[in-house]
Order: sequence, then structure tokens, then C-alpha cells
Amino acid sequence: MAPPKQTNRKKNEVMIALLGVTGAGKSTFASIASGNQLEIGHGVDPCTQQPSAVHFELDGRRVTLIDTPGFDDDKRSDLQILEAIFKWMTREGYLRHHLLDGLIFLHPITLNRVGGSERKRTRLLQEILGPKAYRRIIIATTMWGDLRSEEMAKSRLEGRISAGGVWNAMYSQGALMMPHDNTKESAHKIIQKIVETSDKHGKVRSQLESELVRDKGRVSGTSAGKELKLQILEELNFLKEHRDELQKEKPPRPSKEEQERKSQKWKEWRRWREEMLDLDRRIDAKEQDLKKLDSMVVRIKKFFGSFFGSHSKYT
Repeated sequence: MAPPKQTNRKKNEVMIALLGVTGAGKSTFASIASGNQLEIGHGVDPCTQQPSAVHFELDGRRVTLIDTPGFDDDKRSDLQILEAIFKWMTREGYLRHHLLDGLIFLHPITLNRVGGSERKRTRLLQEILGPKAYRRIIIATTMWGDLRSEEMAKSRLEGRISAGGVWNAMYSQGALMMPHDNTKESAHKIIQKIVETSDKHGKVRSQLESELVRDKGRVSGTSAGKELKLQILEELNFLKEHRDELQKEKPPRPSKEEQERKSQKWKEWRRWREEMLDLDRRIDAKEQDLKKLDSMVVRIKKFFGSFFGSHSKYT
């Protein structure tokens, strides 16, 4: 069923999500664009632990930028971050019956190698959005000033958008790339491009939205849920194989005398034991994530209309 028509007030409201790894510059972008000083992370811990929003006026329209936690937060699993986003979206009443105009994916050009974790995060993002939403994404590349060679930067980008590249699917189906030089003018230019696309094609509809409606809010049945489950299972199998290999290398248990003397044999045994305990903890966490994913149900009545639009059947 078609979403309700937007009122003139809502037509003048622009909502954009900021995505990217920790340290990509999401909070900085929001601060520069809005003129509001936000807390910026410079230390080990990222500041954005929960999604947050900043509002400002641009070209006569009320813009809302949603700063999301980085998917590479090593203190929380992707499932925990996804769960935090769900909870925040259902809690914030002012998002109800609004749609996203687009997404800004901030990427530090200084990141050279495409690791397995980045590919996994990108696949998950693609399963959340779906191909129809790709043309609403702007990949904003940052930290150009930290590179010695512009040619090197262009080469890195070419590798990401070429066949087999981590961004190829999004880029080949309409996502745009724009440089961001950390100025207000640059940030506003990127936002204006999203508004232009939204005015022309309408607001964003995510694949996750329609799949959650289809599955009555059960996350595990969605493309994003299946991708996340696959990633958790891969990580779980890797950890279990590592634990099995480590078990084969179990050193002899030191005697009481060796423990008291803190001998080399005791040190080796203690290192082995600590590593085994760490693996057990990580395996347990992944198994808990699987159980949580299988039982996770988004409360449709609160979720829909909150972020990606409303469906009268459920709201």
C-alpha cells in the first residue's frame, strides 16, 4: 500500500543518515554542516554509542542528520549495534511517519586495504538497504589532506568501485562519490545533492522495511538478518576451530612448586589457559548473538512510520 501523502511541512523536512566506520568523520560532518558543536571522538573509545540527531536550516528546509555508531565498534557486535539502532528508531517519536531522503557514507581515503571485516559490513549494509536505495547513497571520501599523492587516492577509489570492488554493487547501481574537505560548503553541497535526488525520485525505501512487514517484524527472516546470521556462523566456526587447535597444543600442567616459582613452564601454561578462556568467552558471545537474532522481533507498530515510512496495515 502506498504511504500517506507528505504534508507541505514534511516536504520541507530533510532526513539523512550518516554511516561509516568509527573515526570516518560522521560527528565532525554533522557539526560542520549544522554549526552545532557535537562531541567528537579523538581517543580509543568512539563517542557515538547510540544514534543521535542534529537539526538545522538549509535553503529554507529543516535538515536532520542522524549520526549512527560505527559498524566496526569492536566493543559491540554488529547485532548489538543493529539492535541499538532499532530501539532508538522506535523510541524517538519525532521520527514517526518520516522517510529518509538519503544516506551519506563517510569513508577516510587514508584507509588503503579492504579487509574481510569491511566487506562483511558493506554486505550487511547492502542487505539492509536493497539495490533500489543505492542511488540515494553518497559515498563522501574524507581526509584527502592526509595523503601525499592524489593519484594514489584515485587509484584506491578505482579499486573500490571496479568489478569485484567492495563498492561496485552500490556504485554501479547509482551511488555517487563526492569528496568532502571538512568545510561547511563541502558538507552542504553533499546534502544538497541528496535533496535534489530525493525531490526528483522521492524518499528512500529500504529492503529491510518491506521484509520486516512481510515477516511480521522477525529480523532473522530478512536479507539483512540472514546475512548477519551467516557472518556470525562463519566467525563462530573460526573460533571453534581455533579452540580445537589450541586444545591440541595444551602444555603440561605445572607443579605447585613451578607455580610458586612462576617458572617458564607456568608462564606458558597460564598464557595458554588465558587464551582458551578468552576463546570460550567469545564463542559464548557469538552463540548468544545467534539466539538473540533468531528471537529478535521488531515492534512493527512503533518501528514503521518511524524511520522508513508507514504501512497502514501495521500502524
